[in-house]
Amino acid sequence: MYQDIEKEGIRRTIISFDPFLKRPDVIGLTDAQVGKKYELATQTVKAMRRHLDVPYDTIQKLCHLLECQPGDIMDATTVYTIPVKGE
Repeated sequence: MYQDIEKEGIRRTIISFDPFLKRPDVIGLTDAQVGKKYELATQTVKAMRRHLDVPYDTIQKLCHLLECQPGDIMDATTVYTIPVKGE
């Protein structure tokens, strides 16, 4: 079954900032509050929450401020999407 999905589906990797966004000091804050606390644009925080593109320098900045590695603030998940067959 899964081999069929791998053959016919579209493989995609989603980068998630959930490890960062679920930190105790971030939970409950608005995007603007997170941005102010970590010197990020509000739009960047919105992108993080929506799993959209986030600038590389944002990752560097957060790792520097938190003294951590990228894997401490984000993770990657592979998903397969099955395209809709035409009629």
